[in-house]
Amino acid sequence: MKRIYIIIILIISLFVFAGCSKDNGDSAWKSLSKDEQALYFINEFGYNMVATYYLWNEEIKSGLSTWTYDTDPIKKVREIRYKDAQGKDIDKWTQMTDDYESFQGSVSGNTKSTGLDFVLYYADETHQNVVMVVTYTNPGSPADEAGLKRGDKIVALNDETMTPENYKDLISSTIRGSGSTVLTMDDGKEITLAARQMYMEPVNCYKVIEKDGRRIGYLHYTSFTLNSCEKLVEVFKSFRAAGITELVLDLRYNSGGYSLTSELLASLIVPVREVNNNSVFQKDIYNSILTEAWGVEEALFRTEFEISDDNDKHIVSTAGANPNVSKLHVIMTGSSASASESTVCGLLPYMNVDIIGQRSGGKYCGGFIVDGPSWFGWVKDDISGEHYDKGLECTANWGIYVMVSRYADKNGFTASMPDGIAPDLEIGDNPLDGYQLGDENETMLSVAISGKLPDSDPKPAAFGRRGPCMMENQMPRPALRIITPEKPL
Repeated sequence: MKRIYIIIILIISLFVFAGCSKDNGDSAWKSLSKDEQALYFINEFGYNMVATYYLWNEEIKSGLSTWTYDTDPIKKVREIRYKDAQGKDIDKWTQMTDDYESFQGSVSGNTKSTGLDFVLYYADETHQNVVMVVTYTNPGSPADEAGLKRGDKIVALNDETMTPENYKDLISSTIRGSGSTVLTMDDGKEITLAARQMYMEPVNCYKVIEKDGRRIGYLHYTSFTLNSCEKLVEVFKSFRAAGITELVLDLRYNSGGYSLTSELLASLIVPVREVNNNSVFQKDIYNSILTEAWGVEEALFRTEFEISDDNDKHIVSTAGANPNVSKLHVIMTGSSASASESTVCGLLPYMNVDIIGQRSGGKYCGGFIVDGPSWFGWVKDDISGEHYDKGLECTANWGIYVMVSRYADKNGFTASMPDGIAPDLEIGDNPLDGYQLGDENETMLSVAISGKLPDSDPKPAAFGRRGPCMMENQMPRPALRIITPEKPL
C-alpha cells in the first residue's frame, strides 16, 4: 500500500476515535469493555474504508462526522451512503457485513446453493397464490441434476402453498436455507433439493446458430467470476473456429462480478484491431484522495490477464480466441447490472451494438470488497502490535463492499448513468414461452436474431397478463463490479 494512504487513514482514525477515551488514539480502546472494544475496532475499520476510499466521501462528510466507536456499523453505512435531495439512495450497494465469508463466496461463485434461479408469478387473476417459475439452472447443480429446466412451475415448498403473505419467509427458510426442500410441481410431482457447496458455473449455455446464411454465436453468461476466465477463452476459441460473424451475449440474469473478467470478455469481443492497438476499454474515476495519487486509471484491450484467486496467480491468454465479429447483440433486463453494464459501456464506441430486452439495472460504479483483518494488515507497520492483534481478533469475518469508482468509456461517458442502458428493442423475458435458453425460438433470442419485435407480446399460459402478474425475483443477485487493483490498498 502506498504510504500516503497509511498516513491519511491513521490521521482520520486518531482524530475521530481519540475523543472516545481519556487515552491517546492508539490505546483509546484499552479502557473499554470487551463488547465496546469489538465495536471500536469494527468501526475503526469501517469508518476509514468509507472516509478514504468512498467515491462520494466529500458528499457524506456530515454523516462521517457523527460516526463514533459505539455506532452500529452496518446500520451506519446504510444510513450515510450517498442519497439524493429527497433522501433516496443513489448508492444502493455500499454495505458492511458481519459474514464476510458468505458474502465473498457469493461473489466468487463458490457458495452453498441448489443452483436454481427463478421468478415468481401470481397463480391466477385472483392473486391468492404464488407460483415459482424456473428461469435456468446452473450446470452440474442439484437443480440441474434433478432435471429441473426453464419454464417448470413449482406450486409448493415442503407441502406449503406460497401466498403473497408468506412467500418471502417460506422461500428464505426452504429453498434458500441450508437443508433439503421438497418442491411440488404443478403436475403433482415432488422433487427434493438439497443445497451444497459448489462452484456456480456462469457459462450457462453457448452454441453456434446458423440462420439465413449467418453464423451467430450465442453465450448465456450469468456472473463475471474470475474462475470463468479460462472457460470464456475456450468458448470464444470455438466461436472463432466456427467462423461466427455475429454474437448474441445474453446477460439477462447477470448482475456483475469482477472488473478484470469484464476486461477479458470485452477483449474477446471487440474488433481485433483494437486489441492489437491496446485501445482504451474503460476509465475508472475516483474521489479526490485517490485521484491525486492514481489519477484516472485506464483499462486497455489486451491478450494477457493476470488472475489472482485464492493466493494463486496465473496468466490467462486470449490470443487466437477473438472471432472478430462485426455485430454484437446484447440481451439485458433490469437484472443486468454493474460489470454487465460496464462491459457494454466500454464496447459501444468501437462496434455495432444492439441492446435487446429492458433497461438495465443502472449500477455505474465499482467497489472493493475488503475484510477487517486485511485492512489492519495494511496499517500494521503504523500501529502498535497490541492494536494490530486486537484489530485482527475483533474484525474477524467482518467486511465491507465500498463503492470506489465510476466507470466510463474511452471518452469519459458512462452509458448506464443514472438509470441504466435503454434497449434498442424492448421485449420482456418470458420463461413460460416453451423454449429453453439458446433455442432460436426463445422470445428474447428470437428478437435478437431477427432484429424485430413479435407482432404481439406473448402471454404465459394460465398466468394472465405477464406484467401485472409477475412478482419480484426472490433470488437476489447483488449488483457487483469488483475492482481488483494491481496495487495493494
